[in-house]
Amino acid sequence: MSYEQLADHAAKLEMSAIEMDLKQRGFQKNGNKWYGGSGITDDQMQEVVTSTAGRFAGVAEMFAPFLGMPVPAGFDPAISAITSAATTLNNGTAPDVMNNVGVTVNQELGGMDRVGTLVADWRGPAATAFRNNYLDRFKGVTANQYAMALTLKGGLEAERALWKAARESVDQLAHAAQQSLDAMLDCNPKETSCLLTVVGSIFAVAAAVPSLGASLAVTLTVVGEVASSAGSIPREDPKPLRFNGKNAMAIVEQVRRGLEELAKDINDKERVIADAMASSHSVLSGSRDRFMSNRPALADATPATVTGNGPTGLGTAE
Repeated sequence: MSYEQLADHAAKLEMSAIEMDLKQRGFQKNGNKWYGGSGITDDQMQEVVTSTAGRFAGVAEMFAPFLGMPVPAGFDPAISAITSAATTLNNGTAPDVMNNVGVTVNQELGGMDRVGTLVADWRGPAATAFRNNYLDRFKGVTANQYAMALTLKGGLEAERALWKAARESVDQLAHAAQQSLDAMLDCNPKETSCLLTVVGSIFAVAAAVPSLGASLAVTLTVVGEVASSAGSIPREDPKPLRFNGKNAMAIVEQVRRGLEELAKDINDKERVIADAMASSHSVLSGSRDRFMSNRPALADATPATVTGNGPTGLGTAE
């Protein structure tokens, strides 16, 4: 079985439930025709089959909400883009960060230290503004941007992990239910089971925003399955779902409960991601100055003022 054939699996599951119910009641099938033994006419048998099909109508439809779930690989281009952005912002000094798989250090950021030495003898309003508003804040601002990039990367990876787990879980659910129906007439039918893994596919880590200083640690991180530090944070255990009904209707009821549980898990985890992104946006909105470099005063200089000692002039070198 695979998720791409889920609609076919669901239709087969409904048909199997109908057939197993009829067989448990003693009816036999030869080819496409059902027989009820002596005393039961073809018309009566057809009424039984129609009635039974009506009782199980809608089994396949229970899977309809799960047929159009996002393709996990569809998140890859965005993850690749934000990974590249995080690499651009990574100066290699952030300790114990999450979601940094695939992120390398941008060694060119080290050049800002050289800039500091080159302008050490620069004097004037522009020089003071450059040091206070840009040079001294550079590492803090880029560190905050890096943390936010990793948060976005984690959110995308969490979405990918969620839908991968959801697809695998619903496929395994259909497979286990089908196995249980197929084995119902065995002398010693075995219990079948599957694991709903959405609950353990992601987790969120919230950290308070510092009230002082230009640099934020990781503000709020949503972690998917590829986080390098995932093993250090406890995850929720997958939920076991067992199929051990004694008749087809009992199995169908277990399928219904399993799908409801899976839907709840998906909604709960989507809420975790949504809340994390909302909190992260709140941090960004409330501390924009920590994520944005100030506009250099020299950007407003004109040919007439650029060489002067005024606020938009280059000033002098000692």
